[in-house]
Amino acid sequence: MVEREATAERRRRDGRRALLVYMDAALIKKLKKAALDEDCNAYEIVEQATKEWLGRKKSE
Repeated sequence: MVEREATAERRRRDGRRALLVYMDAALIKKLKKAALDEDCNAYEIVEQATKEWLGRKKSE
């Protein structure tokens, strides 16, 4: 029961879930710098880019 409680505590209120992705180290560094420059989180940039990519794929 303790394990379930710990998992519930880690859930995000915005409904997002974790996803492990392996990327080139130089690309990660550029992403993190871009996030700092834009004053946002790296996941926000990746999420937006993914939505745009999927939108383009859908219209093909």
